[in-house]
Amino acid sequence: MNYSDVSPPPVPTPAEQRDALAKGLGRARLWAEQGILTETPLKEACLQDLRYDRMCEEPRGGWLWEIINAAGFRNAIRVPLLHALHNLSDPENARQLCKLAQHYAASGDATFRDLLYQIVTQKPLAATDYDFLGESELLALEGERGFLCAAKSRGAQLEQIDWDWPEESLLREAGELIGETRIRELLSSTSDPDLNRFFESWQQQIRERAERKQQKQRHHKKQQRQQTEETSVETVLEAALGETNCHWIRRWGIQANPAELNVVIEALKSSEEPAILLNLLKVFSNRALPEFDSRLIELCQHPDPELQRRAWVALANNSHPEIREFANRQLNENHPVYLFSLFIRNYQPGDDNRLLAALTLPHDVWEIHSVLGDLVEVLRENPMADRSRLAMVIYRFTPCEICRYKAVRLLYEQSAIPAWMAEECRFDSYADTCTLTFA
Repeated sequence: MNYSDVSPPPVPTPAEQRDALAKGLGRARLWAEQGILTETPLKEACLQDLRYDRMCEEPRGGWLWEIINAAGFRNAIRVPLLHALHNLSDPENARQLCKLAQHYAASGDATFRDLLYQIVTQKPLAATDYDFLGESELLALEGERGFLCAAKSRGAQLEQIDWDWPEESLLREAGELIGETRIRELLSSTSDPDLNRFFESWQQQIRERAERKQQKQRHHKKQQRQQTEETSVETVLEAALGETNCHWIRRWGIQANPAELNVVIEALKSSEEPAILLNLLKVFSNRALPEFDSRLIELCQHPDPELQRRAWVALANNSHPEIREFANRQLNENHPVYLFSLFIRNYQPGDDNRLLAALTLPHDVWEIHSVLGDLVEVLRENPMADRSRLAMVIYRFTPCEICRYKAVRLLYEQSAIPAWMAEECRFDSYADTCTLTFA
């Protein structure tokens, strides 16, 4: 595949506009300012949350709002957004819709303000995991009044449900905005039964938290010491034979001594059962072998896909001529998804050009993220590599805005950021990329 030019096209197609909006590239904002971003792709991006990783990437309502205004589409997107807010059938998109509603309301549009109050008080979504919708936005918009509305709604719910993280989140955000002292004043001076219930539940949580903290401090050191002493390598081998998911084995492997690890390696050599091998490989998820054994290379070609994946992860933690030979062989043949991870600790000068020449992006977005994420680590762990071309490809094609920031950082460290990239990074969806200082 040819990656010779990843700069923004002067006249983007609708597909290129959708791609930039989905990834959060700052070129979308620049196209809006230039009047060449069209309405349809922007409207689609507003109504659908296109973030790759919704657990790690912040909602893009503020970023999209700036683009809406730069493009002059505030009125064009207003009605479709109102319709979507009246029918919050998809909770995955609802958070972004509420964030956009906040910006419309802050600009003076009272219809959106009323809608946020309605969402907070009526809880339109059946999914209880999303009953916090609109609270952050109403709090930011209305301050104390917004907090009291959200707290009253939550207080009414506390008749049927237990206190949980949404209540804690509301208090944390309100504390940052109006202060805990003021929150106490507001809640302790009301006669509203729902607000009283919210306040009493909060105070009970504070008491229970203090008790749990004392218990934890008393027992933590003892439990930690017992865990280290009691988890022998024999216990690990026994668990690998019987347990379905031994996630704790990974932690044990990080702290295990070389002699214990060698016992696990011998077990890897002698076992053929995929379930057992899978558990044993978890020992080396974050730990190199004390002495390299080619059994790991064999397991990278096992027919079981999950076992194969675990073997690649373990193999990538090691540096050895056999690994490099295997990686070079794969580079000329199969190009498995995890191939580039082997060059993180087995890199040699000039590999950056070879890896770029061999790079073919998969169709699956998760696999694209995995491949380009490994290339980020290759460049980061080998600072003498020429990052100028490979990091720009990562910047352009990764679906993950955090990986994109890492690629920009790598280019910055080698003073290799082209002017067009420096310009569009000022408008990236990821705040750290926007604030990175360019020399």
